[in-house]
Amino acid sequence: MSLPRPARRRWPRVLAAIALALALVIAGFAVWSAVASAPAGEPQAVEFADATISDDLASATVLALGEATHGTAEFQHARLTLLQKLVDRGFTTIALEDPAGTSSEVDAWLQGGSGTVTDAVSAFGYRLYRTQETADLLSWIRAHNEGRPEAERIRLYGIDIQRPDADKRIVLGWLATLDPDAAAGFTSQLAGLTDDSRRDRGVVDTALPPARALAEAVEAAAEGRADDASLRARLSARALVAGLEGALPGSVPSDRDVRMADLLALLVAERSAAGGAHTLLFGHNGHLDKAGQATGVPGPSLGSLSAERWGGAYRAIGTDGHHVAFADQGETFSVRVDSPIRGLFAGTTQGYLEWSAASERNRAVLDRALPMVSTGTPFAPWQAWVPFFHSVTVTPAQAWDATIYVEDAHPSTTLR
Repeated sequence: MSLPRPARRRWPRVLAAIALALALVIAGFAVWSAVASAPAGEPQAVEFADATISDDLASATVLALGEATHGTAEFQHARLTLLQKLVDRGFTTIALEDPAGTSSEVDAWLQGGSGTVTDAVSAFGYRLYRTQETADLLSWIRAHNEGRPEAERIRLYGIDIQRPDADKRIVLGWLATLDPDAAAGFTSQLAGLTDDSRRDRGVVDTALPPARALAEAVEAAAEGRADDASLRARLSARALVAGLEGALPGSVPSDRDVRMADLLALLVAERSAAGGAHTLLFGHNGHLDKAGQATGVPGPSLGSLSAERWGGAYRAIGTDGHHVAFADQGETFSVRVDSPIRGLFAGTTQGYLEWSAASERNRAVLDRALPMVSTGTPFAPWQAWVPFFHSVTVTPAQAWDATIYVEDAHPSTTLR
């Protein structure tokens, strides 16, 4: 009698089949990814340094220039280049993603105040502006302003809400020239509100009523006044209230954009009435794109609210890049985003293209959802390895009117 044969072991074959299937899936994904991220369209951009800003963009009431990271030299230097191209076309107002009070103190240096450019840069509320590239911008503006009449001077304003110490200095100093007793009273009532305590619930509850009363008093005292100091006092008074309201329970991150949009609207209206018909707006891409796509924060953005308010009179230029290095919190990081849009910028180092001039072939690219470099601060090293944390998806034709694309971008130079 013959013995039965042992059952064949099938597991090695099964495992081999699974491994082969996974390899095919990975290979297929790699091929798809390579095709999806390959350069598309046709080269059409020109170097930004040589570019002419079209009348379409130069006629905007507000022309925004975003930066994909806050610590990249080319993105920061683009602010100066754009200003130089547009200052003789009526752009003498700069609105910055920086607190109202601190930017007003920086502007005092731009108008001939004492100290060095490094002192002026150090006065900004956010450390991300304390760079050599920002110092170059400020130095150029101060030199431009020297000897010019008030109407032709470039002025800098902050539209953010997160530094109450400087806002108190601006608004209470202004009020003291008109009503010393009222200024002294508000100074006492708001003594506990500082940059360090601005989110303390007890401080918020105590400071909000007098802050609102101060804002009302400033509006009443500023009625009929068209001088710059009065405008800055109004901006800082509103920023104090907005900052406190933003610290209340139930507030969401997009509330900051809503409040910045309110300050920008006041600034643009008052500057336009004084003859400053055009405003340059500088901030992060995530705040400024017209469709609100370049941010991970749900809700309206400063850019989408501005597009709603001014329609076609709000224009936006985004910045993007292929290999992008940036400085943040004393460290340097590098990321790479292989967007098909780079095909439009092939052959340039810092290319510029306005969508209204794009060829039919390139328009088809701009109507696609594409990845775009985007980092915030603080940035952790591991985020450089996860695309979701250093890029966003936007449809360029919806988000921007033009883009500055840098093939190899370098970190900004940090000052003290």
